[in-house]
Amino acid sequence: MYERSLPQRYARTARPIGTGARVWLPAVERPVATSVLGRRLGQFVLDVLASALLPGTAMFLFVLLPTHPDGSIRSGPLTAAITAGVVAVALGILFWYWVLRPAEHDGRTWGMQAFGIRVVDVSGGRAGRRQLGIRWLLLPVDTFALGAVGLVAVLTDERRRRIGDRVARTLVVRGRGPGLD
Repeated sequence: MYERSLPQRYARTARPIGTGARVWLPAVERPVATSVLGRRLGQFVLDVLASALLPGTAMFLFVLLPTHPDGSIRSGPLTAAITAGVVAVALGILFWYWVLRPAEHDGRTWGMQAFGIRVVDVSGGRAGRRQLGIRWLLLPVDTFALGAVGLVAVLTDERRRRIGDRVARTLVVRGRGPGLD
């Protein structure tokens, strides 16, 4: 009944979003939309540089450590406090870059914006903070051995998902604007 009100290109692939729902969404089963391996590699390099430089500024706090003229540190507890502060600031910056910022910018980091890709839920909707957080937590697994683990995962998955994407139930697709391009 509701299929008739859909554009013709969605009429055959439409699916309800819930039981008894009156809203229909197009099925997202396009393998072409997720074949963005070259873009993902470029995005990854750009994002690694950006996410390394941001916490690197927090490391500047180590320069402020009070030292003796011979270079030894004056206070052990002060060093421990500053180290904990630097780690907390660095993790906060990384959390903002990989989770909070993409959640507010249509699933895109700066690298993803530059290369015209974004993270979406497997249903094609906007990826949530929880999903982005899971992807971020599994990023060290995917980048193990200079990214070989993630690359093998992407090459062996039909939807081109790395391990973080598989667990978080997300896809990386082409798309610059708010809708799928």
